[in-house]
Amino acid sequence: MDKGPIDVVAGVIFHRDRLLLHQRKKGDALEGTWEFPGGKIEAGENPGMALKREIMEEMGLKITVRERLGEVIHRYPHIHIRLVAYRALASQGEVESREGKCCWVHPRDVEKFQLSPADQRLWQLIKDALATE
Repeated sequence: MDKGPIDVVAGVIFHRDRLLLHQRKKGDALEGTWEFPGGKIEAGENPGMALKREIMEEMGLKITVRERLGEVIHRYPHIHIRLVAYRALASQGEVESREGKCCWVHPRDVEKFQLSPADQRLWQLIKDALATE
């Protein structure tokens, strides 16, 4: 029985005029695709807390979480998620990815990357709001 989607938070993390994309590592269900970094919200966390924790754990990066940008619900064969994106700011540009590859890209170049299906849908919802970045 489906209990509904799992809550997942994603950061549209900016440093100067670039945003951070993360590539899923080999062996992951969506290996090779790119996404906005983040992860599952754990019990007792609000979305901002979860996003800060995930980014610190996975990338060693301190962020400041800003406003909510959008949400999509997506069903993959292996998981059903509610993906909520927040704008965030990074205090530095150095990232030490522990979970795959990362790169800083200009918002106009995001569509050159093969985004995971949920992140692609999310990007279509939020890209116009970010066009002024």
